[in-house]
Amino acid sequence: MQVQVTINGEKQLIAEGTTVATILKERNQRPEIMAVEINGELLPKRKYEVQTLNNGDEMEFLPYMSGGSQ
Repeated sequence: MQVQVTINGEKQLIAEGTTVATILKERNQRPEIMAVEINGELLPKRKYEVQTLNNGDEMEFLPYMSGGSQ
């Protein structure tokens, strides 16, 4: 079965039970440098492997940026 989710602003169908870690891996993203929000809530990294996305969820992920203004 598939569920409809929004990932970084794009509606997508994914397999039911897909984890955040799987989505990042499929997109060649390194989880250790990603911040992930699910429905506007920051998700702790320790939950990436177990947090699944449900129908209607919105996931946003952004890489950490280092440095500052010059």
